[in-house]
Amino acid sequence: MNYKRIIVRRTSIKNELGMHARPASKIAQMVDSAHSDVWICANSTKVDAASVIDILTLGAVKGTKVVIEIENQEDEMILDQIFDFFEAGFGEK
Repeated sequence: MNYKRIIVRRTSIKNELGMHARPASKIAQMVDSAHSDVWICANSTKVDAASVIDILTLGAVKGTKVVIEIENQEDEMILDQIFDFFEAGFGEK
């Protein structure tokens, strides 16, 4: 059997403006070089992190708990980069 090993990082929205177009666009750019799917989960919704529109549909405001998932261990550096971006408040703190 071939099982996928999903790797996750848990964080939250730290900046006052929540998730908006600029950070959503930067996240999608980070995901562009991924070998497989990268997902962002918030408010009981899971979206494709390669899509700015999908990310914005999360409606994630300050304090929203977020889970970032990858399906390919080769993408762990991308996962860490996105996690760090969230932790830094999208550079807007």
